[in-house]
Amino acid sequence: MSNRARSTLVALTGILLLGIAVQRFSQRQPQAYHGPVERIVLAAEMVPHASPVWIAEDRGYFREQGIELQVRACESGRTALRNMLNQPGIDMATAAQTPVIHSSFHRDDYAIVAGMVYSDTDIKLLARRDRGIAAAQDLKGKTVGITSGSSGHFFLSLFLAHHWLQLSDVKTADLEPARLARALAEGEVDAIATWEPHIHRAQEALGDRAVLFPSRAIYREDFYFVASKPFIAQRSAPLKRFLRAIEKAQQFILKNRRQAMDIVQRRLNLQSEILDATWDEYVFGLFLDQSILDSLEDEARWAVENGLATDAKMPNYLGFIHSEALKAIKPEAVTVAGR
Repeated sequence: MSNRARSTLVALTGILLLGIAVQRFSQRQPQAYHGPVERIVLAAEMVPHASPVWIAEDRGYFREQGIELQVRACESGRTALRNMLNQPGIDMATAAQTPVIHSSFHRDDYAIVAGMVYSDTDIKLLARRDRGIAAAQDLKGKTVGITSGSSGHFFLSLFLAHHWLQLSDVKTADLEPARLARALAEGEVDAIATWEPHIHRAQEALGDRAVLFPSRAIYREDFYFVASKPFIAQRSAPLKRFLRAIEKAQQFILKNRRQAMDIVQRRLNLQSEILDATWDEYVFGLFLDQSILDSLEDEARWAVENGLATDAKMPNYLGFIHSEALKAIKPEAVTVAGR
């Protein structure tokens, strides 16, 4: 083969490989949608955990995918999921693990379609030093504010067990998350177990009277998109487009940290110092991994053991995970056995 022919062959091979790479890359990018606009109603807790929603909303990613998103603001993931299950017209909700298992003993008409963020430090326990609390053992007999049936409730149980205590060793007060910081500041409770930004606000209000206990590696809090099964079955195409918009928002978060934080700050009307102090505790990205199944099963056993479940029979949580939508747009993110 002549040098000229060899050069031509090399050039053609390079063009072919480049074409394949470009095709694969374009297939992985969120594609603009040109069909009719469809409405999705999302019940969402107004917290930084849902940052991909606020980013996609602000940047127009939902509109690009032909989605008109309507957000129903909720006090907690517990409330968001309850509203989706009990109020007509709500398609999806944002929630962590514990609300998902709370209803699973008496109904199975909903499923997790994707995780959007996780953290092993977001949920914390903050106590009042002036109530004689300096160490975990000092919580015995004290009143701890929680949101019953939430991840904060489960975290408190794990935290106490980590320090050789039980839930029965403390009194609990069931309060919505936004009420917990004020309850602690006003002395209604001696400690609170909850997530950000409520911990930061309570710590700021108490100043040097606050004692924050280390919480790393006690509990991995996940935050999910949960959808009703009728919505999943009847509107699978809009669900996939919704997740494409979220994936584009996730990529924006990874590449534009400060700008993403500014968008979230404006959307939630947060002080900038709150996000500055807590943002790096979140690991953003779409996922359906094996730890979701393990966590749901662990929390369900906890609910049964603590009398929080209405039925002692353990559900099969594979039936509460819908993977097809996420597989269609990000297959490597689905690693749940059996899915």
